[in-house]
Amino acid sequence: METLLVEETFLDDDFLRQLMSVGEVDLLVGIPSHNNAKSISQTVTTVEDCFQQNFVRDRVVIVNVDGGSRDGTSEAVLNTPFAKSQNSRGLSSLRTLHRITTRYANQPSQGAALRAILAAADLLRARACAIISPETSNFTAAWVKSLLQPAYRESFDFVAPLYSRHKNDGLLARNLVYPMGRAVFGQRIRELNSGEFGFSGKLAGHCLNLDVWREEAVRTSPEAWMATSAICSGFRCCQSFLGPKVHSLTSSGTDIVTLIRQTVGTLFWCLESQPSFWMERTGSEPVATFGPEHELTSEPVRVNRKRIFDLFLSGAAELSDVLRSILAADTHAELQRIATEDDRKFRYKDELWVKTLYEFAASYHRAAIDRDHLVQALVPLYRGRIYSFLQEHHDSSPEDIEAHSENLCLEFERQKPYLVERWNAK
Repeated sequence: METLLVEETFLDDDFLRQLMSVGEVDLLVGIPSHNNAKSISQTVTTVEDCFQQNFVRDRVVIVNVDGGSRDGTSEAVLNTPFAKSQNSRGLSSLRTLHRITTRYANQPSQGAALRAILAAADLLRARACAIISPETSNFTAAWVKSLLQPAYRESFDFVAPLYSRHKNDGLLARNLVYPMGRAVFGQRIRELNSGEFGFSGKLAGHCLNLDVWREEAVRTSPEAWMATSAICSGFRCCQSFLGPKVHSLTSSGTDIVTLIRQTVGTLFWCLESQPSFWMERTGSEPVATFGPEHELTSEPVRVNRKRIFDLFLSGAAELSDVLRSILAADTHAELQRIATEDDRKFRYKDELWVKTLYEFAASYHRAAIDRDHLVQALVPLYRGRIYSFLQEHHDSSPEDIEAHSENLCLEFERQKPYLVERWNAK
């Protein structure tokens, strides 16, 4: 079944009719897509394998929402053979497994895709849902189970993924999103931004009804918004270990400037939208975790550290006046000082890094300059921090890096009163 979502009406009549023909379901898996014809058939097959292995008596649906693919992605979803143990006629007559594919626009938007999936979950009264990215090439049926099971069987409302990573992978999450999100919102969820996560039907209905869908942060990177909405509204959150994550070879990836704009911009916007929740909170608390809480590997990965350092130096110099308008005078002076250090001795220490980020967040709140320009000005400083991290941990064991990550988290928590002070300053 295929239809087109019209932006003005959000869900068109044809899509609604098709949802109603499905009836109520227990489980829903949403697959946002854009030109994923080469990988999406395998994604659909793997999801259905999970249903047959683990949820054989449950009513299930796959909802593919597509952002204007021109490579036959939607057709690939519908034409993928059903799992061999049953035929499509049998599945249709049993009314237990359905596929719907719909286009929401002629260009991709993660927020529009999520909104369509939440609406489908709400209308179908799904008890548990998961979002799966077709750009992850090594995902398995066990992943789907790990995202659905906590919401379906354990009454959790938001299920964040956990991945096995190389020690030099996921550095934005490790150095910024996790420690800052943990300190501000008070829960130790490691992956606030991911293409895979699970949630309850109850949380789907709650988020669907929030008046945020025209916000740029939600349109471009809604994952952290959904996680923080769950935290701030008192929903039960957990995390579930999936294993190593490998992006498809056909995936174009995201450049670091776009990644910072989307990820950090959304995090800052989440702070802006929930100050009454986080201002008074101190410290952080663990969340229920299914499987290991973290897993790092140390096989070699080539990284061009010299280029990262050169981009830090040139970017920090070019944006000096912009940074002066964002940062406190002593922070800006310290950044200028470390930029003169020999590359072998260069260190962007935790205390300065945390202070930098909290001053950026407070300046974002005050809209000291255009917010998009402000977030982009963080890019060279992030490169400096990553260069420092790679230098310091060139020979570190996974255990050493995990200990350092925990210390960074505690530094964010220790300095949180400084964020509040800067936030409230005239």
